[in-house]
Order: sequence, then structure tokens, then C-alpha cells
Amino acid sequence: MSGFQLRRNTMDNSYFYKADEVRSLAKGQWLFILAHLMPELEPALKKAGKSHVTCPFHGGKKDFRMFKDAHETGGAICSCGSWHDGFELLNQARGWDFTECLQQVGDLLMAPKHFKRQQSSNNTSSPRRAQQSAPAKVNNTKYDPNRRPKYQGTLIAHGQAPYQDDPINEPSYFAYIRLSTGNERKIWGVDLERAIGECGAVYGDEVTLTNLGREAVTVMQPVFEEGTGEIIGEKPVQTHRNTWLVEVKTKSVRTAKPESVAQAKVSNSSYVSHSAPGSYNEESWADSNVPTEQHEDNHSSCSPVEHHQEAVVEQEHSESKVVPLFAEQSKPWLMELQEEMQKRAQRERVYNARLCEKIEKIWNECLPFNCAAAEPLRAYFVNRKLLFAHDVVEQTDSLRFHPSMSYYDEDGNEVGKFPAAVQAIRDAKGNLVTLHRTYLTKSGKKAKVECAKKMMPVPDGLSVTGGAVRLGMPTEGVLGLAEGLETALSGFRATHIPTWSTVNATLLENFEVPDELDIHTVVIFADKDKSLTGERSANVLKSKLEKQGYTVHVLLPKLPIPPRAKGIDWNDVLVTQGQMGFPPISTLREFIARRAGAYGRV
Repeated sequence: MSGFQLRRNTMDNSYFYKADEVRSLAKGQWLFILAHLMPELEPALKKAGKSHVTCPFHGGKKDFRMFKDAHETGGAICSCGSWHDGFELLNQARGWDFTECLQQVGDLLMAPKHFKRQQSSNNTSSPRRAQQSAPAKVNNTKYDPNRRPKYQGTLIAHGQAPYQDDPINEPSYFAYIRLSTGNERKIWGVDLERAIGECGAVYGDEVTLTNLGREAVTVMQPVFEEGTGEIIGEKPVQTHRNTWLVEVKTKSVRTAKPESVAQAKVSNSSYVSHSAPGSYNEESWADSNVPTEQHEDNHSSCSPVEHHQEAVVEQEHSESKVVPLFAEQSKPWLMELQEEMQKRAQRERVYNARLCEKIEKIWNECLPFNCAAAEPLRAYFVNRKLLFAHDVVEQTDSLRFHPSMSYYDEDGNEVGKFPAAVQAIRDAKGNLVTLHRTYLTKSGKKAKVECAKKMMPVPDGLSVTGGAVRLGMPTEGVLGLAEGLETALSGFRATHIPTWSTVNATLLENFEVPDELDIHTVVIFADKDKSLTGERSANVLKSKLEKQGYTVHVLLPKLPIPPRAKGIDWNDVLVTQGQMGFPPISTLREFIARRAGAYGRV
């Protein structure tokens, strides 16, 4: 048992910590900090930077993973959200705002305290009168009776469902918003349906939701006939209900500048290409399981509270080291893991220095996917009912085949060599950024390894945000989008609309339409997940692109999600129902043409 004790969710307002000082002390110590403040993270910490574990928030198996630099940042990712640093994780797990997180971490690290000096006052009132006029405190915190619960963020979904998603509860209304931290919050309230409808909020809008408290309302209640129990009418009933105010503050959408690209060029190709060695096992610690997120160590979940016009007195403190204190009171596995991650980080820095060369080498080792040696990949496509025009997909040179790709386990040991589908993730200008691999068997099945789909790291200075795997050039101004390779090729197979893969939901909602392509319509083949992740991301992208002037259609599978599955996608539809499970091509194209004509684009 740790010698540290978790503090209650209260704050000592006599002192505060400076964010930059606590961040500086915390860097490199997040394994210890999270182990003490979030002991439920132990399984994830033991696998930090290696593999996925059960999510401590929504319970999804093999969904949650700490970042490879978790000892430096405390960051993590899951299908239910991403947390750039340990402060965001603590905010999500404990409900602390940034100031409370700062105090919890600062206390643990024995950071320098800054005390507030009472400002002098010319008020001649007696101490008793001053005490009577002071605001009441709850849990040592000033209580403001006029304060209303308020939530600000991007509206990504809303609708009706059993309260708290428990089937035994009565139906209620919910709003899903994405906070500025990237975390998502599901807010419940029957009155939200009215408030959202009246303000006209749509997916992707920046909104503020304010709970106005309980107010007297009149609702209509059904009247039942005695004996039969049939509804014979309604009657007004006076009751109280939490009321909501929803305000829309839509931010202007600006297209981000594409990142600069690596210098290497492949001969006889107009695309930039990079690769990595197939035998050097340093690739193993740089691999990352899908989904992969870009993250930084300088973002927090909330902004620190400003201390308005407060004079402060610096506390004298000794320059104590953090690590010896943790070493004395932490579990042995934490010290071993800390040392291992530090060594791994050093190896990865060496690896990243040559990452562009490694990406170029792997890409050059790959073969066209329609060559004779690529039979395992073609067999995989046949198994997934993916019969499509290869020449169209080859136009953009983003899908190749590797006959013998090394696969490494979480400990850096080479498990074996496998055939692999290799996809080039390109930025908005078509420059290659990194590679995504799907490991296969010779018979065209997914390889029986821990994670058959892996994305290589992103070189420093580059970004996959806004990019995609380009699977054919758009025709007639229409572009299809989907998350995975199989889903994208299914959309192309069924509708003949060239469809690009964005790899995951996060990259889908951040996709940028290339400026050089004359596109007016985007069709999104969205995944249908129990978590609503695919649908929410599709609607966020839809709202963003519509504000930029594009016509966007979101297609969601109508098939029900099997009980034990996390969701279904359009490849599941193709495998089980064939092309008949998709909207008829003629109907879809006629609808697109009619909408485009209405906007004067044809």
C-alpha cells in the first residue's frame, strides 16, 4: 500500500501552485503520480506504451492504452476519448477542474507553494458585520447561490434514450458535447429537446448548455380507462422540471495549413515516399496500435484560474528531488517500469531521427497490389467480398503489398514475418506522411497476432491530421470517405464512388478536402458503433464541411449491432447482404445530382 493518501475533493484556498512549476516537476514522473491518484490505472500503467487494456471509464476490453511517453506526459487514448496529459486524465476520472488537479499533483510532488496575502481594506465595518456579509462556504469553497451548471463545447450528438443508458429507466433526452480538452460529456435532461430545437443547434456547433434549475411547468399526462387500462385522453398536470438554456456560438472554420513534408522522393513517382528497415527490431517499440493520436504535453483540461490583483508571498522551499521520495514509497514494479520507459524513450529518439528513411525503405520494398506475388492480399479482398476496379485504386498509389513484413510483440521480440497490406497516409496535399499496415496470412486471413493492424509513428514536424489513404481519384465532383480500408473499398465496390480511408474516427472528423480537387459533394460511409463514435465523428465532419460550402451525405448501416459486437460497418453489410444492402446506385447518384443542382454546382 502506498504511503500517500488520496486527498478529498476539497481545496485549501490559503495557497496555490503555479502551473508551469508543477508541470516542470511532473514531467517524467506521471507513472508515479497516476499510480497514487488513480490506482485503478495500474493494469494500463503496467502495459504503458505497449498494448491496450480494459478501459477504466467505459469498460471496453482492449480499448484503453497509455501513450508511449506516458511517463513524460501522463497521456492516454481509448475509443471513448483521448487525454493529452495526466491533468486531463485526472479531470475525467475524478471530476476535478484544472485548479484542483494542480493542487493534488502539487501536493504530491511537494511543489513550491504560493500564499495569498490578505489585501488591506479601508472598510471600517466591525469584524462581526464583515463575517455576516461574507459569502457562505461549502467544503471550504465559496458558495454562489446564483451559479448555474454550465457546459461549453462542440455539439456532436443529441437524441432520446433510456436515462443514463440503462434500459430499465424511462426515456430522457441527451446532448453529447466535446469539450475543448477533447473529452466528451453526455448531459441528460428532458427539457434539452425543447432547448436545442428552439436555438437551432446542429452537429458541430459550438454551444453553451446552462441548467436554469427547477421551474414549474405544465405537462400532459395520459388518462386511463378504469378496468381496461386503455388511454382515453390527456390531462394537464402541474410539476417541476429542470429547464435548460442552449446558446449557439458557432466558430468560423479555418482550413489548417498542410504540414511540410519529408525531403525524400521516390523515382518515377510524383508522391513523396518514406520507409523503414524490415529486419531492424527498433521498429517494434515505435509501432502503435490503431487508433493512433497525435498528442502534445503542453495542453491541460481546463485553464488555470486567474488570481486577480492578489499579492503573493513566495514560500521558501528546498530543492528536493522527486524521484527518491517516490522510490521510497512506490511499488517495485513502478520503478522498474519507469527505468524501462526511460530507456525505451531514448531508443525511440534514435529511431525517430531516422524515421523518414525507414518509412521510405518499407514503401520501396512494397509491390503493386495487383502483381502475382500479392495473392494473399487479393485473397483477403475476396474473403471480404471486395471485388473492385483495381486500376481506379492504383491511380493514387496509396495501397501496396509487402510479401514479408516483420511483426514485433509488445516486448520488442520478433514474432515472425507476414504478408501485409501497406497503406500510405497522405496529407491534404498528397504528400506521404506515414504508413499503416494490416498483417495477413498466406491464405488471406488476418494474421493471428495481438494487433493485426498497426500504424507507424509520424515523423517530427509532420501530421496525419486532415489526411487520408487515397484510394482512387474522385469523379464528377463526388468523394467518398470511410474510417477503415475495408469499409472504404466496400463503399467503392457498391456505389462506384472512389472512397478514401481515414484510418480512424478522429482523423475522419478532422479530414480536409484537398484544394486542388474539384469536389462539391462528400459521401461518408459511417461506422455504426454502440458507443456512437463513428456516427458522431461523421456528423462533426458533415457540419464542418457544410460550413465550407460542400454538400455532405452521411450513410449509416441499417443492420442492428449484434449483441456481442462493438458495432458494424459497411463491409459487414457487403459481406452479409451484398450490394443490395446499400442504397441503389441510381437513386444515390440522382439524389446527389439533384442536391448539387440545387446549389448551382452542375
